Amino acid sequence: MITHRTAHPTALRVHVLYTGGTFGMADQGAGMAPRSGIAAEVSEVIARYEDTRGRPVEFWYAESDRVIDSGAADSNTAFRIAQWVRYRVESERPHGVVVIHGTDTMAYIGARVAFELRGLAAPVVLTGAQIPLGQPGSDAQHNMHLALDSIATRPVPGTYIAFGSGLHPAVRASKRACDDYDGFTTVREFTPPPSPVASLPHRGSTAARLPVGLLTVFPGLHSDLLNAAIRQYPGGVVLECYGSGTMPHTAEVIETIRTATRRGTPIVVITQCDSGSVDLERYLPGRSLLDAGAISGGDMTREAALAKLAYLVDLGVSGGRLRDWMTTNMLGELSDTATLPPVSTHEDALTTRSR
Repeated sequence: MITHRTAHPTALRVHVLYTGGTFGMADQGAGMAPRSGIAAEVSEVIARYEDTRGRPVEFWYAESDRVIDSGAADSNTAFRIAQWVRYRVESERPHGVVVIHGTDTMAYIGARVAFELRGLAAPVVLTGAQIPLGQPGSDAQHNMHLALDSIATRPVPGTYIAFGSGLHPAVRASKRACDDYDGFTTVREFTPPPSPVASLPHRGSTAARLPVGLLTVFPGLHSDLLNAAIRQYPGGVVLECYGSGTMPHTAEVIETIRTATRRGTPIVVITQCDSGSVDLERYLPGRSLLDAGAISGGDMTREAALAKLAYLVDLGVSGGRLRDWMTTNMLGELSDTATLPPVSTHEDALTTRSR
């Protein structure tokens, strides 16, 4: 870790965590791969920000123990990032945190970090690049400056993605281009809850984790594939369905879902469409899913739905309580707000699943 300090009273105080991704990649003959040890280059980028914006920056820089191509992110990546961020914010009280991350899974990781850091009193901004730092046409410096600007000019707590020409709420963002500077989009309108939502306890690092998964519905989906997904992801499965929540609803498929929900594996239904919301009561297939115990994911993005389900399952929330929370707008991931769950204590908030 290196530390850049300034005694100027108006300095922007920021922690920077580099996790890998295209931002710091180089081609060493076998294709692009992330490099470690880019502290000096990041320092230069921040120095240029100070020069162009006329504002001093006090920053702390750190790298993950192992920097990765974000395609190698796993189910614990976001939690490890969130732990690091929470500790720095609560102990150092910076104005904000910048996480440099690969673009391929940035929306998935960002959404999960957003849930893990719900209520944190500082903005957390993920950024990265389509072209590595130092290469012709690189957008790395621009995106880093955008992230710093986002903290300096809009110091609103929450988790965001700063990329290209926009700042996107992480729970509403998706990657939509692999070669454009504007690689991300805010898929649906961001609508924060009108009033604070009851709190949930933080997860301990040693808590048991049941894996959750995502399965996209397609014509000809066989019940065996759905069964395999449920076996592999006993924590729950997000089904990305057609339109307002339809899918092949053969007797075998519906019975597979019914069996899963009865034994405590939640099935959450979202839409493959970029606008509109799931309405499981509109069509017969949706009603069949609802009758089998599926949960409506409303208009959540695939990234937010997967992140939210994993977050709640990791906390031990299950059954009716999980349904309540999945259908409640916790931090802007849903357009429609439901009645807030009556949570007052750990015991009320959690229905502990036997593991």
